[in-house]
Amino acid sequence: MSMRVATFGQTSTVLQNAMKTQARLAEKQVQESTGLISTDYGGLGSSAGVVASLEVSAARTEASISTAEQALSRIEMIYDALGSMSDLMTDLRSQLSAASVNTDTTLQATAEAMLEELTSLLNTQYEGRYLFAGAETETKPVDISGLSTTDLTTEDTSYYQGDDYVQSVRLSSDRSLDYGITADNTAFETAIRTLSYLATATDLTSEDLSAASEMLVDAQDQILALQSITGIKASTLETYISDQEDYLATVTDLATTLASVDIAVVAVEAANYKTQLEASYSALGTMTSLSVLDYLR
Repeated sequence: MSMRVATFGQTSTVLQNAMKTQARLAEKQVQESTGLISTDYGGLGSSAGVVASLEVSAARTEASISTAEQALSRIEMIYDALGSMSDLMTDLRSQLSAASVNTDTTLQATAEAMLEELTSLLNTQYEGRYLFAGAETETKPVDISGLSTTDLTTEDTSYYQGDDYVQSVRLSSDRSLDYGITADNTAFETAIRTLSYLATATDLTSEDLSAASEMLVDAQDQILALQSITGIKASTLETYISDQEDYLATVTDLATTLASVDIAVVAVEAANYKTQLEASYSALGTMTSLSVLDYLR
C-alpha cells in the first residue's frame, strides 16, 4: 500500500509539472507564430503602459497626417487654379495691347468668354467642396448671372455667394495653418470687374482700354502673390507631413520592439519545452504502468 501511495504522489507532481510545461510551450508557440510577447496588454508586464501610450500616439499621428494630406490636396488644387487665372490675365492683356477702339465687339466676346472661364476656376470643386467659398463649401461662390459692371472704378462683390471664413487645418492642439482664399478677394474682384466691364461696355475708348490693362496687371500681380503664398503653405504642410511620418515610424518601431520577441530565441525555448514535455509524458507513462502492476500484485 505504501508504495502505491508514494507512486501516486510522484505521478501527481510529474503531472502538475507537465501541465505547467505544456502551458509554457503553448505560450512560446503563440509568440513564435505572432512575433509578439503577448496578444494583449496583460501579458506585457511593466511594458504594457508604455506600449499602450505609444500606440495611442501613433494613432493620433496617423490621423494628423491624414488631415494634413487632405488639406495639402486642396491647397494644390487652389495653387493650380490660381496659375490658370494668371494665365488668363496674361492672354487678355495681350489682346488688350493689340486692341483698338474699333475692335471692341471682338474684345467684348473674348472678355465674356474669359469671364466665364474665370468664374469656372473660382467655382473649382475638390471632393465635393467648393474651394473658394469660405465655410459655404456646398455653394458655388461665384454667380455672375446678375452682374452688370458700368464703370471700372466701383468695387462690386455682389457676385460672391460664400462667407468670410478662412479654411484652415489644425496640426496640433496649439498650431493651425490657414490656407483658404475666398472668391471676394480683391485680386478676383478686380479681375471680374474688369472682365465684366469689357464684356458689356459699348463704345470703348482708348482711356478705357488703358485703365482696363492697368487693372488686369494689378489683378494678375495679386493673383501671383496669392499663388506664391499658397505655394509656401503647401511646402510647410509637406514638411510637417514628412516630420510626422518620421515620428510615426519611430514610435511604431519602438512599440513593436517592446511588444515583440526574438523569434530565434523563442524557437529554441519552445523546442526545449517540447522536449521536457515529452520526457514528462514518458515518465508519467512509466509511473502509471508501475502503479497498475503494483496494485495487481
